[in-house]
Amino acid sequence: MLKRDNAYVIKQQLASYLSDFKSHREVIGQDTFSYIEAGPPMAECVFFIHGAVGNKTQWRGLMQLLSRQYRVIAIDVPGLAVGHEAASGYYSLTELSNYIMRFFRHKNIESACLVAHSMGANIACRFSALYPNKVNSLVVASLTGWEQLFGQSYWHKFSEFKQLLVFNNLDEFKALFSSLFHQPPYMPDALLELRMRDLQKHQTQLYKVLTHIQQEFHLLSNDLASLTCPVLAINGVEDVFVDLSILDRVVNLYPDFKMVNFNECGHVPFLEYPKKTHSTITKFILSNGRDF
Repeated sequence: MLKRDNAYVIKQQLASYLSDFKSHREVIGQDTFSYIEAGPPMAECVFFIHGAVGNKTQWRGLMQLLSRQYRVIAIDVPGLAVGHEAASGYYSLTELSNYIMRFFRHKNIESACLVAHSMGANIACRFSALYPNKVNSLVVASLTGWEQLFGQSYWHKFSEFKQLLVFNNLDEFKALFSSLFHQPPYMPDALLELRMRDLQKHQTQLYKVLTHIQQEFHLLSNDLASLTCPVLAINGVEDVFVDLSILDRVVNLYPDFKMVNFNECGHVPFLEYPKKTHSTITKFILSNGRDF
């Protein structure tokens, strides 16, 4: 994260904790929904989906920016949020999309702008293909698997990512942490070790989740081709999980997609460039993707 963004991040995080953001945990049938919500309840909804080992709180800063005008909701995705499991024990992209659809019904969400990161972006694409009338616009940050649009397999890269999550010591975990950034932020070893041990407790479960997702990863090309809503894709030029050369071909194939690439940025743009990320997404949502 840029040093000049430190004050901005602190301000947004504090504002979200001091405002009317409410955390909820509700059990509806076999589903457990853990989420945070704010903003006018009758306003247009902006719905946030995190990626692997993320959680709903990572979106607080951006939610704070949008909450005056929009109903904002971020949910913990079963399997991807560590320690949050699905009752069915199954975690395909379709199953997780159906889980989100059940949440939409529970919360009476007619439609929403989806904002999603990494593997959460793959879920968002699957959801948009299954329920197109529920998606007003789509923001995908660090979406992986673009290669499949051109007949290339992403299977080997996905398998490599799964193996990165099998770490045996702090040095291996540091390597995983560093791979996500262009310039890894300083993190004390004590905090890294705490996070490592938490993930190690759930390693078997996380590996299972990723295996289920991998089985439907090939659906991305058809899902992208079916999109009819405005789409914004944010990418880090130094993202080791995204082939930047492919993105030029994507723009040629889908000229209506808005493609924004951040220089000197890895897989987590909202951490390395939070202010720029928030500004880019906010402008897109406010314009409904038309005049961006």
